[in-house]
Amino acid sequence: MQQERPLLARLSIAMFGMVMGVGGLANAWSSAHQVFAVPELIGEVLLVLALAIFAVLVCVHVAKLLLQREAVVEEFRHPLRSSFFPAVSVASMVLSVGLRTHSEPAAQLLWWFGAGLHLLLALTLIRRWIMKPQDESILTPAWFIPVVGNIFVPLGGVPLGHVEISWFFFSVGLVLWVAFFPIVLHRVLFAPALSERSVPTLFILLAPPSIGLSAILLFSHGVSGPLVEILYCFALFLALLLASLLRHAVHGPFFMSWWAMTFPVDGWAGAALAFHHARPSAYTDYTDYTDYADYTDYTEAIAWLALIAATLIVCAVAWMTMRHLLSGKAFHED
Repeated sequence: MQQERPLLARLSIAMFGMVMGVGGLANAWSSAHQVFAVPELIGEVLLVLALAIFAVLVCVHVAKLLLQREAVVEEFRHPLRSSFFPAVSVASMVLSVGLRTHSEPAAQLLWWFGAGLHLLLALTLIRRWIMKPQDESILTPAWFIPVVGNIFVPLGGVPLGHVEISWFFFSVGLVLWVAFFPIVLHRVLFAPALSERSVPTLFILLAPPSIGLSAILLFSHGVSGPLVEILYCFALFLALLLASLLRHAVHGPFFMSWWAMTFPVDGWAGAALAFHHARPSAYTDYTDYTDYADYTDYTEAIAWLALIAATLIVCAVAWMTMRHLLSGKAFHED
């Protein structure tokens, strides 16, 4: 019988998805505080929890790098698992967004670290994909993580004053999303079915249009426009489609990969809130738009539903994760 590897060697870099999920929900509730005046405490508690998880995971993975270097190298060379390394940089920028109103120096530090690391990882991974032919059968929407990270950079960068750098990352992310979306869709439709563990990664498809919408609203100072409308409608369609697939995604045993569902639904909740808040600006000069009030009611309802759905999904996955950790099964996943 093959001897089981040490615990540190078995811990996956994908665990930073927990920080993205909890931190993204914290940012969504912070937006809800500004838009709907919900208690600020909810977002604050979630942010503290995300920071604590981030600190623990950083310490654990630094120890893994020092004590189990071969396992880190093996994970980074893996054609699928390597796509989760940018989760570290995205998690850092997610926390930067939440910390900005509390400590701008800390937010700046996390944003610069996250943006710089993400650029390095995106260049390395995309170069690898170009230089070495990829096996379509192992392709999953997790490949979007290096792309989504680029689109996310403006959410922390623009409020911190890094507008031009944010435009660079956003442009790269948007074009790569347009290029990679049909590739991933082709794999999902025409290649062998995704494994049970990989099905939850389908939710990653929701992240680029949702986060892209929020980023454009930041660039335009909250003014809606045609591209915002297109991204909102497309993200709404994907949200409805994925809602219909939720039972399929969570069918079977629990895996840590279920956290792949959390950050995209957080992003959609934040985008729906931002769209509802900014939508009046599109019709500021149109006094004869009589149906606006009804439309606002729809966007408000969608924003609330998106926020509630994101909260339920994150809480459910977090509860199942605790049970998974306490049972020890989380430490024996392949």
